[in-house]
Amino acid sequence: MSTRKRMAVVLASHGEAESARFIENYRVSLHTLDRASLLMHIPVPLRHFISLSSSLKKRLRSGDAAGGSPQNRITRSQAELLQRYLDSHPLSSEVEFDVKATYSASEPAVERVLSDTMGYDGQIVIPMSPVDNSLSCGLLCGHLEGYPPDALHKVRVIGRLWTDEALLRAITEHLFKSGREIPGKSGDGKALLLLFHGTLVRDRRGQAPTFRTGLEESAAFAKQLGSLIEADTRNPWDTIEAAYLNHDVGGEWTKPSFEDACLSLEQRGFRQVTLFAAGYFSDGNETIHRAGMLARQKPELGVASIPCLNDSPVFAGYLAGRVARAAVQILGFSGEAASDAVTFG
Repeated sequence: MSTRKRMAVVLASHGEAESARFIENYRVSLHTLDRASLLMHIPVPLRHFISLSSSLKKRLRSGDAAGGSPQNRITRSQAELLQRYLDSHPLSSEVEFDVKATYSASEPAVERVLSDTMGYDGQIVIPMSPVDNSLSCGLLCGHLEGYPPDALHKVRVIGRLWTDEALLRAITEHLFKSGREIPGKSGDGKALLLLFHGTLVRDRRGQAPTFRTGLEESAAFAKQLGSLIEADTRNPWDTIEAAYLNHDVGGEWTKPSFEDACLSLEQRGFRQVTLFAAGYFSDGNETIHRAGMLARQKPELGVASIPCLNDSPVFAGYLAGRVARAAVQILGFSGEAASDAVTFG
């Protein structure tokens, strides 16, 4: 009989509809708005109207905008690759890791999987976004507050990823080794546009949001990553700038928006633009159409796109290291410290 401890590793992604089917998109949209309404006032009729209209639009799309989002599938691939990395980690001699892909807006729901795995010797939760905010890590941590006091020592939430230099290095390595063509150095107007989640800055009344939006964290993350890429000897771009993917509803959002940043680059004479959604761990509805959209609107620009981290081996290796450290902490609080040979790796 195995004496290994069993730990659940829960990848908590946002979750999106995997098809263009109306019902699936409606449910995912409504679930997202219901969660958002826990932090901001969104009347119930408005939630249903938004879900109805957005689902109809997705159903009627054509061309490269048709179909569902790849995000859920990518999260499953991330979980499978992370499982393989953890199975071969030195700590696996003492810990049996069980990696699960979960979602906040679709199934399987993160809260249900956490409930199903509460009997494990440990639970390690990874919000699948580099920047924490009240809608992601905040609601998740709020759920964990309902745990019995004697169970909390077995739980670790891996957060504050935007401050981790190891993650910044992993993103940079993925950028240059993604397999996508990187433009050569020529000094003829090449730009790298780093895309991040947009956030509400002020509401229609000019008031700052009462919840944590991740605004300052996103700005710091963008600055640190941009500086790291710029200093890399492999960098071929003449400028590296950040842009935000905003929804532009309910007030003032982060600047510059994607649209304004692209216009600015064009006006300043840049003729080649590479897009990289650095503020996301997986491609989804917010990222996959941007290059095509820009190419159609600005046919004179050369537009390229580098995929998100997705199931990149360098990202899986980074996550495996963070999970191993969290597992060692859980073992330590349980009075069962891991052997020196398998503490880190």
